[in-house]
Amino acid sequence: MLNNNLKKTIVFYDGFCPMCHFWVRYLLKNDIEKSLHFAPIQGKFGEEFIDKNKLEKIDSLIYYNPNTGIHLYSKAVYEVLRFLNLRNIYFFTLKILPFYISTLIYKIVARIRYKIFKPYDSCEIPSQEILSRIIQ
Repeated sequence: MLNNNLKKTIVFYDGFCPMCHFWVRYLLKNDIEKSLHFAPIQGKFGEEFIDKNKLEKIDSLIYYNPNTGIHLYSKAVYEVLRFLNLRNIYFFTLKILPFYISTLIYKIVARIRYKIFKPYDSCEIPSQEILSRIIQ
């Protein structure tokens, strides 16, 4: 199952995190070419990918592009925005800030996200249109 999907550009996300779901919806809305795929890290594919790549300590966003590899933390956000050609405030902030600073901020937000947003009890069920781009 891993090999066929690794030809796709994939955003791995925390399926229980409301903030992560907000950003997945944002990316889906802005992915005009419908070239991004998504996988919850709690799904079978997400778990296999994390295990194979020794990313067990990552519990938020992971961006995988078959051409550029695996990106984590703020670098993952930057690379997704770059891939989609989204030149917005997030992109330019990440472009200007040194990655060690943006990654520190990213890790702080990731650590407190469940204090700000109550986690879902289960992964949200996406619409049929979105479901075709979700890898379970």
